[in-house]
Amino acid sequence: MAAGGSHIGVLGPLRLELDGNVVPLSSGRQRSLLAVLAMSRGVPLSRDQLIEELWGDSQPASAVSALHVHLSKLRERLGGMLVLSASGYSLNPDSYELDARRFEGLVEQAASDPARAGPLLREALALYRGKPLSDVSSDGNVAQWRRELEEMYLRARILRVECDLDAGAGGGLVGELERMVGEHPFEERVWGQLMRALHRDGRTADALEVYQRARSLFARELGLEPGELLNQLQRRILDGDPALLASSTAAAGASGPALSQLPQPLTRLVGRDRELARLAELMADPEVRIVTLTGPGGVGKTRLALEAARRMAAGYGDGVALARLEYVTDPALVADEIAAALARRGNTDGPSADGLAAYLRDRELLLVIDNFEHLLAVAALIPELLVLAPGVRVLVSSRTALRVRGETVFDVEPLALPQDGGGEELARNPAVQLFLQAMVEAGAEPPDVETMRTIARVCRALDGLPLAIELAASRTHLLSPGEIAGQLERPLTIGEHGLRDLPDRQQTLDSTIRWSYDLLTAGAQQVLRHAAVFRGGFTPAALEAVTATAVVPQLQELREASLVQRQTDDDRFELLELVRAFSIGELQSSGEDVPARERHRRHYAAFAAPAGAAFDIGSAPGELAAPMLADHANLREALENAIAARDQESAVTLALGLRPVWLAGQLRQECQELTDRLLDYLSVPGESEVALLRAAAYLDYGPSAKLWHRRVAARAAEIGDHDAVVAARGNLFGQALNARDPEEMRRLRPELIELITPGASPRALGWIHYFLALDAYVDGRLEAACEHAALSVENAEAAGHEVMLASAAATRLLSESARDGVITREALAAVLEVMQRPGIQPVSVVALWLVARYAAGIDPDSASRWLAHAERIVVAIDSQLWPESVLRDETVAVLGVSDLAPLLARTPALDHVAALAEAAAWLAGRGPGEQAQRVALPITSAGA
Repeated sequence: MAAGGSHIGVLGPLRLELDGNVVPLSSGRQRSLLAVLAMSRGVPLSRDQLIEELWGDSQPASAVSALHVHLSKLRERLGGMLVLSASGYSLNPDSYELDARRFEGLVEQAASDPARAGPLLREALALYRGKPLSDVSSDGNVAQWRRELEEMYLRARILRVECDLDAGAGGGLVGELERMVGEHPFEERVWGQLMRALHRDGRTADALEVYQRARSLFARELGLEPGELLNQLQRRILDGDPALLASSTAAAGASGPALSQLPQPLTRLVGRDRELARLAELMADPEVRIVTLTGPGGVGKTRLALEAARRMAAGYGDGVALARLEYVTDPALVADEIAAALARRGNTDGPSADGLAAYLRDRELLLVIDNFEHLLAVAALIPELLVLAPGVRVLVSSRTALRVRGETVFDVEPLALPQDGGGEELARNPAVQLFLQAMVEAGAEPPDVETMRTIARVCRALDGLPLAIELAASRTHLLSPGEIAGQLERPLTIGEHGLRDLPDRQQTLDSTIRWSYDLLTAGAQQVLRHAAVFRGGFTPAALEAVTATAVVPQLQELREASLVQRQTDDDRFELLELVRAFSIGELQSSGEDVPARERHRRHYAAFAAPAGAAFDIGSAPGELAAPMLADHANLREALENAIAARDQESAVTLALGLRPVWLAGQLRQECQELTDRLLDYLSVPGESEVALLRAAAYLDYGPSAKLWHRRVAARAAEIGDHDAVVAARGNLFGQALNARDPEEMRRLRPELIELITPGASPRALGWIHYFLALDAYVDGRLEAACEHAALSVENAEAAGHEVMLASAAATRLLSESARDGVITREALAAVLEVMQRPGIQPVSVVALWLVARYAAGIDPDSASRWLAHAERIVVAIDSQLWPESVLRDETVAVLGVSDLAPLLARTPALDHVAALAEAAAWLAGRGPGEQAQRVALPITSAGA
């Protein structure tokens, strides 16, 4: 609660409450004055601004004196809450509680906490007493604030109704929703909720009639057809989708934002209301699928895109995904980064790059792609995806347009420049407001009128570029605005080291960065130069390794200058990309570039080496990859630099160390392209070459996989690596098996069997018997399958190979349960314990299929859940996994499921690790001695 129990209410008629007592306001001007000051939330307003708000274009000759009278009377009621500074009048924001601020906080909490969304939204809506500021007359900012508050109220109502629908409500909402469509006739979400409520109440014909009402209204008034949201809902009702009748524990309206891990801004966005409104209009148009925000670097494209996405997130059932491309240098890896962004939204499995289209096909999602300008060669990927994904919209930031089908270009201009005028007029300018906001954050004192004029001069010199203004204002705790202006008047261009293809406004920003750089100590300048070699952030220890000196004091100096920012709470930092571009130029001109990059790649080679060694002895890739993910971009950058520098030792160590990351993340394209590049440019020792080829082959599930496995087999044979030959021939046999190609299996089987030699290692024997077990299983020789699988388990344990052990244990249970007709709880639990350790998706799919098959005749609801989780992962990795997939087919048959779509719709998404852990926990809770019958479906022989 605010100090002294002071409350101002704007969600309804204006209300002032001091110490628990409602204070009457004697005139309409006083109400308008209090409303303007309260809604400004601590930002000073000049005398002229207040006069304009109170009288508009009808200002009396006595406006100044009348304003002072109103201010005097208001001060009598407010006391110390009303503050006068050089910039104007304001209310101390810490001295009172504003109901609108409380309302916004509750709605934001609900959007990020689906489990508590319902109660939070009800608490927020209870604050609403009627039309905001209904007794306040103003056509200026008050009118704009009133519209924003009404939009916020509508959003909260929609989210609350969504919570009620997901909790099982139906007919009880119809009356409220009929009133809402009357109040907001062009709000598609409300029409959709009304259709769902009627359908839930058993009034399907009425629900379909509502669709026709909406369609007629939109055609008559707007000349448009309903959007995809209503069209999909109509189809689902016509198809009898059971998910529309089911309840869930989380509100779908709130789950969109919960899946949207957008960075939270620390400051308010200044001067972009018109752009945000226009973007909202564009994105609401069903014909607009791609909007590209263009403009020079530093103009605020990213900040505007993120704010627009944050405001629109509630309208997308599958939330918002943010793909940041500033660390991607190879156009071929854009799809990988988008896939990774989809996985980062929440606790869900994302797709592989090859599975993007299938993954997005049925989703309702906003995809934000940041910094596309250097990757335009693959811009066509975006419309190609959208053709197959009607519920997906894309918001892009790029210095230049993508020039693709369906693109709407939105040019982001710099902030309006301040003109010569008084302090009151200058304070209204957005560029000056941004400077003042950053100045307050830097701890500087509020400016007087003359200083305001100096600030305006600085903003003009910076051409209204938001990043440049923020960088300048961040130094006001050390320099006065006058000193800043003096510095900026010097010719501080980057010159020959600049990025010559950038527009003029970019050059001005580079000048601002150089000015900030010139203010640093020599030690901080050196650290900033060396920090430029990092991609995706760095730790102080990594920075010290590259600079070869202690960096903590210099790092703090750089943070204070806003040239380095904290990336996460775990002591990681990063450079803004434009600062990084400037610093690279300085690094090159200083002659430090080559040694700095050498130290960078050697540091990350040492970092990656233990993971490579542990992977070679069979450790789980998921466990090895986890501590490396934060530095994935640095590892990739170091590897690319090592290849370019012909640093064979570092390149090989880095590539071998990256294998767990590639396998755990299913990064096939990155793995194969970097492996090919490394082998093309460097002479790699045979053992290392085979290890890299094996990783590239393992990740490939498509037709090209055979080429990779044959490369492995040929190179391994040349160097006498029997284990690798076995793995390659085994995988070729497995591919023939998966493709159900009896002729190829018949050709390869003897080659596989002949590799069982007296000197064969446990690792080789384990893989041979694994593939022979699968071969016997599909041929119906179940006793032989059990024997081979048992030998595979025995050898995998001897070799300490986690992935092999998991695969073999699953195959043994698959074969034994088909032979014996039962799956025991104890046997399944033992296998799951082994299968959880590798942490990779294909193994997790088979494990989930095993649990689903076990549960099918015991607990159908749980069986359906594991089946749905497995299905999502299979789509993501784009693989059939036959013959293990017979478990899926059997489960579907036992459950009597003809269509998995409703099952997927009602099953919350989990990533493969969490899904498998949940399945293991469910199994652990079953009674001892329990067993499930397994009647195996007949498998047609693949050829003997």
